[in-house]
Amino acid sequence: MMKLLKAIGIPAALLLVGATLCYALDIRVAYFTDSAFQPTLIKGEAFPKTLIDATGEEYLLSKPPERIASITLGADEILSDLIDERRIVGVTYLAEDEDVSNIPNKFADQIQRIHGEVEEILALEPDLVFVASYTRAETVRLLLGAGIPVVRLSGYSSYAELEQNIVLVSQATGSEPRANAILEELREYVRGIKDRTKGLPTPRVLFYNLNGYTSGVDTIVDEMIQLAGGYNVVRDVGISGTQKISQEMAMGLEPDVILMSGWSELSVSQPSELLMENPSWQQVPAIQNNRVYDLRGYWVLSVSQYSWNGIGQIAQRLHPGAFNP
Repeated sequence: MMKLLKAIGIPAALLLVGATLCYALDIRVAYFTDSAFQPTLIKGEAFPKTLIDATGEEYLLSKPPERIASITLGADEILSDLIDERRIVGVTYLAEDEDVSNIPNKFADQIQRIHGEVEEILALEPDLVFVASYTRAETVRLLLGAGIPVVRLSGYSSYAELEQNIVLVSQATGSEPRANAILEELREYVRGIKDRTKGLPTPRVLFYNLNGYTSGVDTIVDEMIQLAGGYNVVRDVGISGTQKISQEMAMGLEPDVILMSGWSELSVSQPSELLMENPSWQQVPAIQNNRVYDLRGYWVLSVSQYSWNGIGQIAQRLHPGAFNP
């Protein structure tokens, strides 16, 4: 073996070892490419249904699953409103985190709280597992290798993607009518917000974390601000996705309203209080007019049907007169 390593060189040897491991463990190269993180496709109006993963491989779902596990909080929350919890054997431990979850104490104690380890998932003997768009490809491959069907959800950067995820979960669990009803309620909810804010001035809004992070184009937060009747000021400087900006840039955008992330029930001082007390920010319109608000994590971090609640929470802060009695 040492002679071989010297002959082909270390880089080539590493590739050879990696290829050997992939062959031995049946981990295809396709599972380590960007395409591996695309959402699952589901074919079939009724069971049996066919799951098609991002690499094109097909898996048969012969009947509605009865032992469902979720390793993403988004799926936890979607499942909580779609199906009887007796069909669920595991959800993420984050479901009980009151800072980020909309469903603490929603699931029965006998339902396992999962930390994402493959071994604990396999021990539950699930007949279907929901994973996130960012779940590691090797985790998915190990689950598939054990003969367990896996549904990978879509991304979380738009409400169109969140709707797609709700539809995916309903297709895999046979709960399409319930999902359709939920989606129609959510659309009606947004229409009501738009009706209340129609014709009102559009405040300039900054979503901000004390660490300097903000959210621009192609994020749920940006879409929330728009649907709530505001304008995301970081659009002025071409920010897309989640990025860190300087304090000088943030102040220079002169927001009328600042929405603070990082709220915690355990904090002595909330982010809004700390920012309001910062001498450097005193000339910013939002500070001068006392329009700095804390947003709870489960309002803005949710990637399920509960995300729509965040639109309403933001709208009430941007246009209090339209919502107060």
